[in-house]
Formats: sequence, structure tokens, C-alpha cells
Amino acid sequence: MEPTAGQRRDVREAAASWAVRLSDPACTDADRAAFEAWRDASPAHDAAFEREAAVWERFDRLRALRPAALEPDADLLAPPATQPVMRWAATVAGAAVLSGIGFWTINAAPAYATAVGERRLVVLEDGTRVELNTDSRIVVHYRRGEREVKLVKGEALFEVARDPARPFVVAARDRRVEAQGSAFNVRIQPKAVQVIVATGGVEVAENHPFAEPTNEAHLNAGVVGLYGESGGVAQPIEPARIDQALAWRHGQIALNGQTLEGAVAEFNRYSAGRQLVVADPAIAGYRLGGYFGVDDMDGFVRALQTTFPIKATATNNTIYLSATARADNGQNNFGG
Repeated sequence: MEPTAGQRRDVREAAASWAVRLSDPACTDADRAAFEAWRDASPAHDAAFEREAAVWERFDRLRALRPAALEPDADLLAPPATQPVMRWAATVAGAAVLSGIGFWTINAAPAYATAVGERRLVVLEDGTRVELNTDSRIVVHYRRGEREVKLVKGEALFEVARDPARPFVVAARDRRVEAQGSAFNVRIQPKAVQVIVATGGVEVAENHPFAEPTNEAHLNAGVVGLYGESGGVAQPIEPARIDQALAWRHGQIALNGQTLEGAVAEFNRYSAGRQLVVADPAIAGYRLGGYFGVDDMDGFVRALQTTFPIKATATNNTIYLSATARADNGQNNFGG
């Protein structure tokens, strides 16, 4: 059912309240846990928070840039005594703020999100196509001179519309990927950012707030780059491997030599309910191959049990995988 205008307003105000609360140094672990519960309750909550958080970040930057000698009247920015902070925050998000160097109008940035197991296609105002994988979020910042999309979480494929006047930049953690007329996939992994270039070319650099990008590297089509705290590495990738990496676009998981542990983590990305657990380290290193539907956890488990000495034990929403006999050297393979 389509939410009413009042419901949408309530979500915006709650999101603005959370943006304010989470930026407060006094924010507690209990506050953060309550926020995560609220955000996970609906993709609409997630998208609304990303918009309001982007607005609040801009507001903080404006305050930092304001000359100290031109402090505005404190009452101008103070929350009304009779209004809750969430209404004040939502008002600030759409207001013109006096900064000492003129009036700045802050507009909410568009944000898009997917729930666990969901995929979504978004066409941006310039014609750029963005395909979002499961449990992903982006915030769009289009302005004069640059088109920037922040990948907050998850994975997305970008097919960039060419605009010579404005480069297209994807910011993911501490990396920025700049392109024109290219197609590339960006995935935020637990300890790294992965970039796969399907067509064209991209520039990958370290992204530092209020500073020029550093350590730039050019990636051509058919190259995959992996960037973490210790630096980055890039290497060629065959077209077939690119298709496998992007199989999620067609609702599939492609396994090509991944370990059982890695395959389990991949299936768990797409399931908000049941989860797989490798309960026996002896089987974690089995190498797997094949295609499976992202929602075909049962078929995956059956293939495991048919090919390997593995048993599956279900408890509530968890399926535990363990060895029926001592595992071998883990060099077996199976196809789905």
C-alpha cells in the first residue's frame, strides 16, 4: 500500500532526528542499536536517513566554513522550545542557512536503497543507469561541475551517461572511482572495495575529505581492482569471469572455485531469514563451482550433500553444515 503524505512526513522527521542524534558525541550504544532497528524495519527508513544524513553533513560543513566573526544569532538555529528536535532538524534540512558568506540553500539529496534479497534499477537524471544489488544504498549528489554518487553499502553496477562538462564519481569508503561513458561494478566488501570494469575505463584514487585525491590508478575494461587499508591491487579478468561476477543482475550466484566458506557468505547476503553456518572447519575449504538462484539455498545445500561428505542440520532459521566423516583435502568440486 502506498504510504500517505503524513506517513512520509513522519519518516522524514524521524530520519532527521536520527541524523542529529547520531552526530551527537553523547550518542550511546543503545541509541545506535535503536537506530539500526528503526532503519532495518523498512527500506523507506533507510533511504530517508541517507537523505537527511547527507543534508546534516552539508549543514555541519557550512558551519565549519563560516567566519567566526560572523556568528549568527543563536536563536536563529536554536530548536523552538515547544517543538521536538526532529521537527527542528527537518526544518533545517530544507531551509536557507545564514553562513556569513551569503545564503546557502540546502536541498535533500536523492537516496535509493534495496532490502535484503531485493534488486533495483535506478535511472538518474542524466540517463546514468544504476543497478543495485541486495542490501545496498546510494546517495546522489549532482551539482555544477561534478556528478557524485556515494555507495554507502552493498554493491551496484553503474552504466555512466557521458557528460563532458561533469565527470561521474562513485565514492565508496575511502576510494573514489571516476568515469565517463563506462560501465563498472563497485562492491563494498568487509575489508576492501572491489571495482570491476566492464567497458571503457575508470580512474581509482584515495578519497580524502577537503583534499585532492591521491594515488590515482587507471583501470581499463577487463580489469578488477581490490582496495583495502594496505593499498590496492589490479589484475586482468576474463570476460567470462566478469559475467560470473555480475550474475546477480539475473538473480544468480556464480561459483567458480570459491571456498565453501565464501559461498555460504554469498548466499547469506540474499537471505533476511535463514542463514547458513559452516559448523566444521574441516569442510570450510572445499572448492565449489556452478550457478544457483540467489534464493535457492535449499538447492545449494542438496548439491553439497550429494557431492561432499556433508550433513545439514536445521535449527529454527539456521542451517548448520558439518562433515559426515573427516573431510579430505578440500580439492573436490561440484557444479550446480
